[in-house]
Amino acid sequence: MNHRVVEVGVVVIENGEMVDRFQSLINPEIEIPFNVTLIHGITNGMVESEPTFSEIADQLDEITRDCVFIAHSVQFDFGFIKAEFNRIGKSFDRKRLCTVRLSKRLIPGLKSHSLASLCHFYSIQNQRAHRALEDAEATARIFLHLSEMPQFELVLKEFLNRKSKEMSLPPHVKKDSFINLPETCGVYIFSDQTGKVVYVGKALHIKDRVSQHFSGNTHTKGKQSFLNHVFTVDYQETGHELMALLVENELIKKHFPRFNSTNKDFQLNFGIYRYHDQKGFTRLVVGETGKWSQPISVFRTKAEATLALLKSTMKFGLCLVMNQLLPEKNGTCSYKNEDGIHCRVCNSKINAEDYNFAIENAIENWDEGKSFVLQMEGRQKEEIGLVWVQHGKIKGYGYLPTDVEAQNIEDLRPFLSGYYDTQDAQSILRPFLEKARKRGRFDDGVDVLELG
Repeated sequence: MNHRVVEVGVVVIENGEMVDRFQSLINPEIEIPFNVTLIHGITNGMVESEPTFSEIADQLDEITRDCVFIAHSVQFDFGFIKAEFNRIGKSFDRKRLCTVRLSKRLIPGLKSHSLASLCHFYSIQNQRAHRALEDAEATARIFLHLSEMPQFELVLKEFLNRKSKEMSLPPHVKKDSFINLPETCGVYIFSDQTGKVVYVGKALHIKDRVSQHFSGNTHTKGKQSFLNHVFTVDYQETGHELMALLVENELIKKHFPRFNSTNKDFQLNFGIYRYHDQKGFTRLVVGETGKWSQPISVFRTKAEATLALLKSTMKFGLCLVMNQLLPEKNGTCSYKNEDGIHCRVCNSKINAEDYNFAIENAIENWDEGKSFVLQMEGRQKEEIGLVWVQHGKIKGYGYLPTDVEAQNIEDLRPFLSGYYDTQDAQSILRPFLEKARKRGRFDDGVDVLELG
């Protein structure tokens, strides 16, 4: 969506006094959406005969030259103006100061630091909120009130230091929470004022990735809404990218964050299960997997699971009807595989014990859904990252101290957290398995794979 400026308003402050003003409606050269008009009241008819931004750009550049660009949520307003200058091939760079952040530092006890709340606190009249000049004048008066606070000069010096990162952060995020972010692989979590998670992301370098969220194109309504909802930044170090992706996927499904667009759907995988019928015969069927289910093998889709069961059924002479691959009304199945084997039930009077032995033989030779432990880099040198997969289903993940010697899955269980396997999780795991190499085998027969 094209976001354009429809009005500019500037108030110049010198030595504690408002000494100059500039205001102009702007013809954006595109239609103003009705929902935007509802906010500021500016219609297409009002701007039809007004100058374009290119026609007032020099005047705006002149009046703000050598000035600090002050605004309430400065990244939003500055982003809009900078984008307009970029659109006409001109640069625009000013030191910036956010009165949201400034007021939060100087008067932290206020419940809200919105423009309206600060106007009420200082008894400032703003008769036409959301109009450029009126909002600029209200912001200027708030700034002048803040300038009378005891710590103002010290805080101002800190905020205007380009190295401080203060003005590059969203209005509600504390600087220390950003400064303390690690430059390691893991997951970062943005939460709103109530502590509700609004976004989860993964990164090879957490601090760099979070910084990218807070910079760049900040002048769109969507980006501004996103930044205004971020109050706290938390993180989890994971060591390896695979672990970061799995944790990110798990947290998104747990919290359903407002600003995440992917991985929200909780699409279960499909598994092949076995059960015994009333006559004692073991049957194999396809069904959805759950957190506590114990399938023989796991697949991303029902079609993949059905095809695998069909191949195994015919390879080992099992019954297509009993495995629900043919309707019961068909009565019998008549096939012969490439080895000349027919269905053991429909073409012979086999007893349950012998048939079940053939079922177990098929399961033992299953080509799909192997069980293994995948090892990788941990969060620190003294540990190893682990992902446990049982019959193709992700069962858990965790970290094993390097001074603990594990011989089987039971030795690993105290160090593993359960994982809810989904289609997204399987899609995450698959490309990493292609890069894994076999390192050994536990005493219980479970393979140990390793990622570089």
